[in-house]
Amino acid sequence: MKKVLLINPTIQPCGVDILNSEAEIVMAENGKEDTLISFLSTGEISAIVVRVEKITRRVIDASKNLTVIGQHGVGVDNIDVPAATEKEILVINAATSNFISTAEHAVMLIMGLSRGIMEADRAVRTGDFQFRERFYPTEINGKVLFILGLGRIGSEVARKCRLSFNMNVLAYDPYVADFEMAAIGVNKVDLQTGLKSADFVSIHMALTNETQHLIGEKELSLMKPTAFLINVSRGGVINQKDLVSVLRAKSLAGAGLDVFDPEPPLIGDALLEFPNVILSPHFAGDTYEAKQNCSKSISTEVLAALKGLRPKFVVNPEVLGN
Repeated sequence: MKKVLLINPTIQPCGVDILNSEAEIVMAENGKEDTLISFLSTGEISAIVVRVEKITRRVIDASKNLTVIGQHGVGVDNIDVPAATEKEILVINAATSNFISTAEHAVMLIMGLSRGIMEADRAVRTGDFQFRERFYPTEINGKVLFILGLGRIGSEVARKCRLSFNMNVLAYDPYVADFEMAAIGVNKVDLQTGLKSADFVSIHMALTNETQHLIGEKELSLMKPTAFLINVSRGGVINQKDLVSVLRAKSLAGAGLDVFDPEPPLIGDALLEFPNVILSPHFAGDTYEAKQNCSKSISTEVLAALKGLRPKFVVNPEVLGN
């Protein structure tokens, strides 16, 4: 029976049960680099399932007989995929498990920002009921939403906002054709046009070399002072220092952030001081339903890969050679 390494704290019990039905589970006490190497260097581990732990080149190079790395989620920026590919280790993820939850979170941030919900909450709690006479929220009906990255999550946000709130949805994604966007009621535009036009900008891009700090001082300066920025993808897509500068200058109406750079935010991080910024701890895709789906999906796929079957969601298909 092949051995699968899990890391404490690990995936949901439903996923553990699936793995346990056809494999022997080994539990690492933590996800530190040296801890993982101590397990993977023995040659006894065939697969590992990770959540947020970093699988570095050092970990991969030290691994013996590891054939599968399963990511409990969508993003794989915590895994050195090129190093895994060089060693012919298959990297798989749970690509469709949490996109609904993440999209819902993005829409929640859009609505919360438009209504100044955090500021209103604080006003009531401090006895300032006259806040309602000084602050006028805005409707989102008919507003312009600009989406960066029209994958599963971005497409779901577009669908919800277009159909439920009559929003005019624009998108920037070099890998999605005009006609594909048009088919779901989205207009393809370039980055500059979208930023200039938007009332809300929502980011749904993976963190890569080309998206690192894609949104910085220049891009933020194109946005309307009445516009809001939402990010539920990866913190590194935004230059956080530039965002702080724009917020301090009050040339942006606010932001909704589920992700940060660094993550978690450091104590005293300037982002924490703004009342017009809604923050959440990188859990947009972590609803009960999504966690269950994710654990079931990645466990089933890891077992399939160990049997020599082709998993549904392969990050480095070149390892399979077909």
